[in-house]
Amino acid sequence: MKTFKYMLIAVVALMAATACSDSNSNGSVSDPTVTFCAVNDPTTTVSQLTFTKWNSFQMVDIQSNIDWQVSCDADWVTLSNHSGVGMTNKTLHLKVTVEENTTEQNRTANLTLTGGGLTAKLTILQNSNYVDPLGWVSATDAGNAMKVGLNLYNSLEAFGDWFDWKDADGNDNIDAFQTCWGNPLVTADWFNAVKANGFNAVRIPVTWFPHMDENDQVSEKWMNRVEEVVNFALDAGLYVIINVHHDTGDGGWLAADLSNIDEITERYVTLWTQIATRFEQYGDHLMFESYNEILDKNNAWANVEGDAFIAVNQLAQTFVNTIRGLGGNNGHRNLIVNTYAAQCSSDVLGTFEIPTDQITDHLMVQIHNYDPADFCRMTKELKDDEELPVWTEDYQNELAAELDVLIDYYDTYHVPIIIGEFAANDKLAEEERAKYAEFMVTYCRQNANISLFYWNNIIDRTTFQPTYPTLMNALLKAKDY
Repeated sequence: MKTFKYMLIAVVALMAATACSDSNSNGSVSDPTVTFCAVNDPTTTVSQLTFTKWNSFQMVDIQSNIDWQVSCDADWVTLSNHSGVGMTNKTLHLKVTVEENTTEQNRTANLTLTGGGLTAKLTILQNSNYVDPLGWVSATDAGNAMKVGLNLYNSLEAFGDWFDWKDADGNDNIDAFQTCWGNPLVTADWFNAVKANGFNAVRIPVTWFPHMDENDQVSEKWMNRVEEVVNFALDAGLYVIINVHHDTGDGGWLAADLSNIDEITERYVTLWTQIATRFEQYGDHLMFESYNEILDKNNAWANVEGDAFIAVNQLAQTFVNTIRGLGGNNGHRNLIVNTYAAQCSSDVLGTFEIPTDQITDHLMVQIHNYDPADFCRMTKELKDDEELPVWTEDYQNELAAELDVLIDYYDTYHVPIIIGEFAANDKLAEEERAKYAEFMVTYCRQNANISLFYWNNIIDRTTFQPTYPTLMNALLKAKDY
């Protein structure tokens, strides 16, 4: 009995000694920790957050095993929390919000985190209401100005093998290309209607390879027509994006193929040098998009080999270097780089490297989104008596989860984002598509500098009237959130 009693005393004493190893006689932690760290990554210390001039927010985590307080020395910074209880093996999210900087000077604020006699510092840097020396619109301002636009789809990017690529005189049969997918030749009237109905921007997809000779020189007829269409859009007062479209993908030559990257790069530089040279004198309402939905040599949309992501990053950097190297207005032009397949999953975004640029705030990142798939693309096979999908809370939650990944990317890198294509199947009821579109645009515009371009026939190519007025009004209503 005594033996058991002494054993019990020894156990209690050991427990007390263990407890004392974590706390001193005053009950405080003997090895306190107070740090700012990356969101959900306590191993990465954060010492600085950089903001654009706009009203926006970023998240940072606080890691502390003792009670803490946080303060800021500037009234243009708002914190979601000012104190908290220490927690072991857990972090607390801190939302840092800044007001718009309307001055012409960059500004700095300091966050101070204290606890247990320790201090951690975090610097807030916010860019000014700075104007480019040449007066060019920044990427941030362009994104906030464009908001919502339309694609000129199935026109300049169209091609096929069921008609002659050369006319009777042996010249580039450019009219046949533009109409081969069922649309009439686009005129200035369409762009004027787009602007008159309240849209701010158009994306003009262009396919180049059918109009290139054996030395990758673009035919003069095709280049002239592309320029004519760009002028239609600019004259209407729209922001304009042109790209390299179906040169990528199945049947295209522009692939994320590291094994053939030298030959691809040479052709890519040759093409973009011609495009950028032709449009060098154009102002800041014209933007260049590197490529469309670039795929690897196997045209894979999933299970992509890692080398393809490396190739995408190399081509994106080559695109920026090529345009900037031409000088003139191209030295300041806003440029758009796309992820692999223009996808926006966390895996794809995690592999993408934003190119380095010689000037600040003149790059944008583009992705495409046609989700939820069962709604937008109607991938689920319907039974004969089954009704078409309607917009539901489940679909909304699914889409929000995808967009949150994109918004987190924006919060991390502070680069304006473009959703270059999004749409819902025309077979769906217009009012259901309108609900989807309004949620999509509102959620993006409320949470980040994301501009969006709808891929559908919103303005008729012949009558120049809205084809889906309810859907169009939903897009326009949401863009100003």
